[in-house]
Amino acid sequence: MRILVFGVACLSALLIPNATAESQNVTPQQAQAILQSRPDLAAQVRERIGSSGLTQAQIRDRLRAQGYDPALLDPYLGAASAGVVAPGADVISAMQALGLSEAELTSGARSPVAEKAVDGKAEVTTGAASEGERIFGLDLFRSTTSQFLPNLDGPVDPDYRLGPGDELVLILTGDVELAHTLQVSREGFVVIPQVGQLSVTNLSLAQLEDLLYARLGRVYSGVKRGAAATTHFSVSVARLRSVQVFVTGDVVAPGAYRISSAGTAFTALYAAGGPSDRGTLRRIELRRGGKVVNQLDVYDYLLRGDASRDLRLRSGDVVFVGVHGPHVRIDGEVIRPATYELRDTEKLSDLIAAAGGLLPAASTRRVVIERIIPPRATHRART
Repeated sequence: MRILVFGVACLSALLIPNATAESQNVTPQQAQAILQSRPDLAAQVRERIGSSGLTQAQIRDRLRAQGYDPALLDPYLGAASAGVVAPGADVISAMQALGLSEAELTSGARSPVAEKAVDGKAEVTTGAASEGERIFGLDLFRSTTSQFLPNLDGPVDPDYRLGPGDELVLILTGDVELAHTLQVSREGFVVIPQVGQLSVTNLSLAQLEDLLYARLGRVYSGVKRGAAATTHFSVSVARLRSVQVFVTGDVVAPGAYRISSAGTAFTALYAAGGPSDRGTLRRIELRRGGKVVNQLDVYDYLLRGDASRDLRLRSGDVVFVGVHGPHVRIDGEVIRPATYELRDTEKLSDLIAAAGGLLPAASTRRVVIERIIPPRATHRART
């Protein structure tokens, strides 16, 4: 039964991306026939996991975060190994939890292939879906990239807020030559030899520098502002702490994630696999202390390179992805045909601009707009 369950699950989740609903009703006998005709299913699963671009460490971390055995997919990682059994339903469930959706699994160098069971035999049909059916922006989170990985080590910008777990380096030169490594304690303070205890939690580096001028100047007379100083100091962040944030709503893998304290909303979104096919890319909320403190539009980053609203996260922040707004598909003589999510105030000109504009061969005299209009409600008087 286990292998038959896999046959049904695999045919519906992996091998029938474009099949109709009728072809997904596979009987156990048909599934057994397909398994016998496809002894390489384990290799196919391994190939699809490898094409996701996730590293082995990322796969294990995501499995652990979703409550699966971190070693569940180990037989399908790396090179092929002998004696690998056909995957079970738990493997398919784990792959879906990792964000290996049908759209991602079928997007590769090969042409899309649809398989269905007909009279106990596997029938293969090929055909590419319209390019306009691709939801613009989702592939950013489905591919392997390092553009959202925060710095694990310093330095950081002057606005960075210190907190428990950060590691600082304080260097004094001039009348004295000293170097101190300072760990911010759980209570939020550091201890400097011969100076004492300083509370630094939630201070920026600029504020910390002002505090050090006052406290170091009591012990080292040469520490002062201006040209008269005979002892100088520098302070920097050598290692960053991690914070726990929550990614909820319509994302591929919602849950709690530990990211670097220099991480932003994009970092958390990428760790969760990004919005699902139902999730919005235009109104991603950052909630802090029960209030919405920021709203992120991924299109600002993709179309204009503007990441100014991608704020740095703090421990306990919630990144919430709601249901997407109106989806409009644009196809034909445009530079970037795809399905775009539009705001209520955006017009046809905004859609064409998001698609990169018209190609030279496009006719500007005729644009065909197809729209599904809901039927008008009719009211019948009761007699």
